[in-house]
Amino acid sequence: MKRLRLFFLLALALLLTTLPTTSSSAQDVGVGVRVGTTGVAGSIAIGITPKLSLRGNGSVFSVPVPLNDTFGDDPRVDATGDANVGAFSGFLDFHPFGSNFRLSGGIGKNNFTVDAVATPLDSVCFGTEDSSGVCDGKVFSPDELGTLKAKVKYPAAIHPYVGIGFGNLATGSSRFTFLLDLGAYYSAVPELTLEGAGLITPTASPENVQNLNEAIKSFAWYPVLSIGVGIRL
Repeated sequence: MKRLRLFFLLALALLLTTLPTTSSSAQDVGVGVRVGTTGVAGSIAIGITPKLSLRGNGSVFSVPVPLNDTFGDDPRVDATGDANVGAFSGFLDFHPFGSNFRLSGGIGKNNFTVDAVATPLDSVCFGTEDSSGVCDGKVFSPDELGTLKAKVKYPAAIHPYVGIGFGNLATGSSRFTFLLDLGAYYSAVPELTLEGAGLITPTASPENVQNLNEAIKSFAWYPVLSIGVGIRL
């Protein structure tokens, strides 16, 4: 349902291009592609007035970003995961000077998520070790230590956006235009969840999860920086 509402905005923009105007010319419309902090996106814009246009953006395929690292020494821990980015948004672009500079506001859904897994690589001695490294106690293998899974996502359904930009996708004397956007979604506070297996399970306790969520409260704003090119139809 959430995506349907956003696709409806894009469909409405396309529909408006077929409506008659006060002149004999067709309504100004343009399409573009861009890449940035929300992934690879497609855009469509329709001019409402010379200074005002309606624009829809969609990152249909999220971009996986591999996270691979090994840290610690007793035991070493292997951390792997994927960060996915993407967004579906509708914007109102205002060109106060009738130029390419614009002020943008809108709403959308930021689909940023992170999934990570931490797995011990070495056995751990619960006890003391002599000079030869022999454990005088219980030894737990990596399989017994288990794994820790973490996920970060933005649970809010709708995210308002505010920003500035360069490039008028709908109106202009040239058929091609350069696109630049700088702004932020207010995505509300992200949510982190942990899931443990094996002896590492207590690490995923509600107390630890609460402390980690407190630590990421400052990430309520998701920055947007994107560049691209557009063509006016």
